[in-house]
Amino acid sequence: MKNYTPQVVQDADVIFVSHSGGKDSQAMLAQLVRRGLKDKIVLVHADLGDMEWEEMEPWIRKISFGLDVNVVRSELDFFGLARKYKRLPSGQQQFCTDFLKTKPIGTFIHDYMYFHDLTTAINATGMRADESKRRAKKLPLVLSKGAGTSGMHMPRKHADHTIHDWMPIFSYSVDEVYAEVEYAGQEVHEIYSKGFSRLSCVFCINGRVSEHKEAAKLRPVLAQKMVGLERELGKTIRIKQIDGVKYPKYLDELFTEVA
Repeated sequence: MKNYTPQVVQDADVIFVSHSGGKDSQAMLAQLVRRGLKDKIVLVHADLGDMEWEEMEPWIRKISFGLDVNVVRSELDFFGLARKYKRLPSGQQQFCTDFLKTKPIGTFIHDYMYFHDLTTAINATGMRADESKRRAKKLPLVLSKGAGTSGMHMPRKHADHTIHDWMPIFSYSVDEVYAEVEYAGQEVHEIYSKGFSRLSCVFCINGRVSEHKEAAKLRPVLAQKMVGLERELGKTIRIKQIDGVKYPKYLDELFTEVA
């Protein structure tokens, strides 16, 4: 298990840990606590509203090693964002992450640093290289400025704040994630036992077909809300590709298919 802590992390005033309640966030926090960094950690959870499987704060508090959970929210929820921009996110344009998570967390980080008179911070997330080819190209520790980062280091707006993005479990495999959680004496959220590979939005754009079908059974009201949104906008979160040509695959079509 990983033990080396980069010097810039050791020297930082505070480590902001973004926690979704999912297995990767859970393993990341467990690892940082195991490294002896608990006293520097401030936990932040971005509430996704209707798209959450449940109110996640109680669950995160249960696995937070006694740390407080700071909950932030976007002014618009997923449905409000989609209607405002008249489109739905895709694998290449995940504006939902930017608006629902990154921006409200960024606002919290700078406000917290101002209030506590802090100048150096780490923005820690549970991204892993083997999740996707795009993520594998990222650097696990980098000044949070420019393409491929959270963009939280903004010297023009926050001249006294230096923020680095850090992915403590970047090199972890799925098995190592579960091992870290188990080593901490914890269990992952029950949603994983229902066949889901991730705990994020119920109808995540990165979700598999089987996951979306199962989500429709578990959250039928939300499923119909998603169906209504797709038909209203004439857009869909799923794209079917045939002979190199992309076709929209609406969720109501997916839900009515024979399993």
